[in-house]
Amino acid sequence: MKFKVSLAQISPKSGDLYGNAAQILEGIERARKEECDLVVFPEMCLTGYCLDEKLLINPGFMRENQRLLMEQLVPASTGIAVVVGFIDFDPGRIGPDGRFIRHNAAAVFQDGKLVQVVHKRLLPAYRYFDDKRYFEPGYEAQPIELSLREGKVSLGVLICEDLWEEGYDFRPCSIYQQKGVDYFFCINASPFVGSHPGQCDGKRFSRAELISRQIQRYGIPVIYVNTVGIGDNGKNIIPFDGLSMAFDRRGSLVAALAQFEEDQKSVCFEDGVSSPVPEPPFDRDAEIYGALVMGVRDYFNKMGIFKKVLQTVSGGIDSALGTAIAFDAVGRDRLSVYNLPSDFNTPRTRDLAAQLASNFGLDYRVIPIQYILQQVVADFEKHLHPIQCGVTVENLQSRIRGLIMMAESNDQQALLLTNGNETEIALGYATLYGDMVGGLSVIGDLAKPDVYRLARYVNRKWGRPMIPEGIFDLVPSAELRENQSDPFDYSVVGPLISEFIEKGFGPAEVVEEFEKRTLSESFSQASVYDRYSVESFRALASALYRCLNQSVYKRLQGAPIIVVSERAFGFDLRETIINGWTG
Repeated sequence: MKFKVSLAQISPKSGDLYGNAAQILEGIERARKEECDLVVFPEMCLTGYCLDEKLLINPGFMRENQRLLMEQLVPASTGIAVVVGFIDFDPGRIGPDGRFIRHNAAAVFQDGKLVQVVHKRLLPAYRYFDDKRYFEPGYEAQPIELSLREGKVSLGVLICEDLWEEGYDFRPCSIYQQKGVDYFFCINASPFVGSHPGQCDGKRFSRAELISRQIQRYGIPVIYVNTVGIGDNGKNIIPFDGLSMAFDRRGSLVAALAQFEEDQKSVCFEDGVSSPVPEPPFDRDAEIYGALVMGVRDYFNKMGIFKKVLQTVSGGIDSALGTAIAFDAVGRDRLSVYNLPSDFNTPRTRDLAAQLASNFGLDYRVIPIQYILQQVVADFEKHLHPIQCGVTVENLQSRIRGLIMMAESNDQQALLLTNGNETEIALGYATLYGDMVGGLSVIGDLAKPDVYRLARYVNRKWGRPMIPEGIFDLVPSAELRENQSDPFDYSVVGPLISEFIEKGFGPAEVVEEFEKRTLSESFSQASVYDRYSVESFRALASALYRCLNQSVYKRLQGAPIIVVSERAFGFDLRETIINGWTG
């Protein structure tokens, strides 16, 4: 029996019920024109997955989400079946939080009639997933029978974590198989996680491996539809990469949608089998770069309050990569770049900043800050006392730049991007209310070595050195005093910080890994073991860990960070300012 399915990978906007409903209606109409039997949309696509808590406890929002489903979406299903993610709620039942009962749900409807509502059974409570906080779990796994042109088909509808049933007592897939379903349909809001250097271990691979195991276990095709675009939790911008997939009962990939963009494709099964398609190409650096570009673009568009984007360029690698990402996200006409030199900025870095702007053809402004710095220092010492600490003058430069750029942001109704990378943010090597100011941290989840890798990717993508080669050759420096250079060996410090963040290691654990020579591949293996003894590596790890813990108060005041790793600063990695553990 033939069964034609449309996978509709859309980018819902959190809380925008009417805009999201319009996207769903467009997808239904497209699938109908393609003579599909069924069209399936992502998890919570009607409401958006990342929701403001005020909406989740707002009965008006809940009622409108249900009204749109029943009065607009269900009637639009003439001649076709539809699976849509929404929030089901019962105003007559009160949960343990004192609010009405809510369910992360999927509605299945056909020919203008609601067939079944499925409640998500397995509710995650890790990373930034808070399903257990807001939703009640479902306890049923009842097959859904649909009538097609050639007969009847039985579906098992899963909602994201329901497919990841390993480790849970309740196993929806197993129950569905026992009840004889023909297909698994899994709707998802599954965020992007990039692979580690030299590995294929990112989220796309863990999804495919899980689906493969489930097909081997149950022999049932899996249609996996993921959302695309960004959501947020206030401190992290969360990219959803799409890459929806369909696998037939043999485990063959039979449909693959685009990554980081909206897409809709159909696949025709015959008795659970379809024609295989090639695996989507994999380039680790291209994927991470694509996630960051989509993050900036979607943030800019979905916020709806900005007219342009501002970026400072110092001549260094971080701002160079940030400029390339911003260019690909919003284009030349909506991007302006600024160089704000003091007397400590060398002619070489000033020239490299100008060359970078020229290569991208950008509106480029130079605003010297030396006179402003001297005036601030003079007025400070006149009214207070002579400045006693050199760092005070260094930070003044950064804060003057921040002051000017935020004034420009206000005046131009523009989004100011910040250029701090994960390694600097971890160590507090950034100035609060200075270079940390801005509306979005673009590379705050990239270790310093990854900044260089992605910058190399930019030039590879363009086929020419858009980021000037001289930038790669520079010794990293904040240029806030004479002959200053960053006090870190980034090839070792970057991976070490990532071990602390992603694995939860402390100094004792990483030293143990060093002694066993089992540090991750992110380290330059020969270099770290040749250049450090156990004692010197222990001293480095302990010093970095202290800096990591002492800098929390800065990080908590920083701009929201786009997440591309397994663990990012912000709400993903929940830190306390007071922490007496030294590891």
